[in-house]
Amino acid sequence: MRICSFFSSATELLSALGLSRSVVGRSEHCDYPPSVRRAPIVVRSRIASSRLSSRDIHEAVQSLRQRGEHQYDIDTALLKRLHPDVVVTQELCNVCAASHPEVLDAIRQLPHQPRVVSVTARRLDELFGCLEQLGQATGRADRAKSLNTRLRRDLEALERRVRHAKQRPRVWCAEWLDPLMAAGHWIPEMVRLAGGQDGLGKPGEDSSRITWDDVLRYDPEVILAMPCSFSMARTAREFPLLENHPRWNAVSAVKAKRVYAINTAFFHRQGPRLITGLRIMASLFHPALFPKPPHAHATVLG
Repeated sequence: MRICSFFSSATELLSALGLSRSVVGRSEHCDYPPSVRRAPIVVRSRIASSRLSSRDIHEAVQSLRQRGEHQYDIDTALLKRLHPDVVVTQELCNVCAASHPEVLDAIRQLPHQPRVVSVTARRLDELFGCLEQLGQATGRADRAKSLNTRLRRDLEALERRVRHAKQRPRVWCAEWLDPLMAAGHWIPEMVRLAGGQDGLGKPGEDSSRITWDDVLRYDPEVILAMPCSFSMARTAREFPLLENHPRWNAVSAVKAKRVYAINTAFFHRQGPRLITGLRIMASLFHPALFPKPPHAHATVLG
């Protein structure tokens, strides 16, 4: 089977099903596991985000939307040469990956029409459905079922330990730093399962714009800086966007030194690594109950 995956989360799910070697084409964001990097890049963003500030990236995305243009370019000539049997796409976020209509337009140009599988989850529990869906489409249904059983068991074990927590801190998951945003989709649910409370994010909905007044009124006790697709090093470089606010030092999380840059790969991708993300959250919310996360997973800012 020859698979083109245009969505980093789907690539991780395919790998979990033992199909890394079947991935013959990918998007530029599909970088895990490292073995998938051998596959050629079929989808690239039109925005050179590595050279732009957070504000510039946001404005570039908005400008493309206003002009009705796609953010991603699909190399249809390469796609034809790869001759995929299956193309995996998504209908969740047009910023993180090529849009579903965009992918369908490219596929219509192929002489051989591959099967199109769209994996889209807005809530944590929908991850299990995505695994089953991919398992059915690729002949790995039994493996998907087995993996789901293990993931649910890990989730239940974490929930049992969290029940011993004496309090649930107020958490802000900072999805973007300029403009300010609160994480949505499955992130607020992860906060709850890890023993926190998220009063700024909206479960199952897109990430939302917020203001400094919102942050100050909410007064988070823990802040997770997690700009989508940013490395921890880049998040640290952009930290002045937060700490330069005149009332930054009045926030409870700042006074308690509980502002963290976290490895976004464990939170923004709908794959088995979300369980690791939950453990990272739980260890930051309840350090007396969970071991300290590795420095590569979370580090204090400020």
